Amino acid sequence: MLGEMLTLSAALCWAAGANLYKVGLRSMSPIKLNLVRSCAAAILLLVFVLVLDKSKYFLLLYIPSAVYLIAASLIGWALGDTLYLISLKHIGVSHAVPLTYSYPLFLVPLSIFVLREQLTPNIAVGTVLIVLAVWLLSGQKKLQLEGSTKLGFIAGILTAICWALGVTLFKLIVEVFDPVFAAFFKILIVLPFLAAYLKILGHQDSSSVVPPKRSEVIAAILGGLISVGLGDMIYLVGLSLTQANTAVPLGSSTPIFSAILAAVFLKERLTRRTIISSILVVMGATLLLSPTH
Repeated sequence: MLGEMLTLSAALCWAAGANLYKVGLRSMSPIKLNLVRSCAAAILLLVFVLVLDKSKYFLLLYIPSAVYLIAASLIGWALGDTLYLISLKHIGVSHAVPLTYSYPLFLVPLSIFVLREQLTPNIAVGTVLIVLAVWLLSGQKKLQLEGSTKLGFIAGILTAICWALGVTLFKLIVEVFDPVFAAFFKILIVLPFLAAYLKILGHQDSSSVVPPKRSEVIAAILGGLISVGLGDMIYLVGLSLTQANTAVPLGSSTPIFSAILAAVFLKERLTRRTIISSILVVMGATLLLSPTH
């Protein structure tokens, strides 16, 4: 039960981060925002590693485990999160969210055939309810697959695949390594990748010709601290305590929490779709949290 509750808490952190990212993306490219938030998260995670004395796990690294960690970090976070931000920028929240957060559907077969996890009726129904809730909440407008929208659609699908692969690899990793250390190592791998990409190809990005405002940079930093630093860390801790095909659907409830937080703090209108989606998430989460599964 602790693992499931931690993944739900991570979803809340990610929801808060999503609202902050929207502010940062006003003038920052997806790669720049990803780099800024990752730097902030790295500092926070370094503090946790030092305070909790997790640095000793560096001594346990050997070639096979390092390969798993690097692959999971690059596929799930460096590539996956960048594709998510690209999708968000080109087709908007209403289309990017249902595409990217459908990744539990890709994760389920991986959890069965790679992780050898059991798929119970509770997990199957709970997963479908939560994915359905995300689609119901976000699928409110028709999408014309032309120009940049086609790029955004493809990026959204690839994001879902990358996240599913990344979680699968990290589930294997946290069975051996401490999840707090894994979260920190992930950032260490992601940062050079993002910095190199920005250095080599950043001049080709014309999406942000205006320097970002201080408030937008602060929003990106806070999003990194809350979402990547705290959220990813407690998610990996939760993942180490429960099955991946249980943790992932719970984490995918992020868009619902995001809509509710926006209604409470940003005074956005709470629509009928949001209410129905929230009910579906509660039903799905109840099944996933049920001790009978």
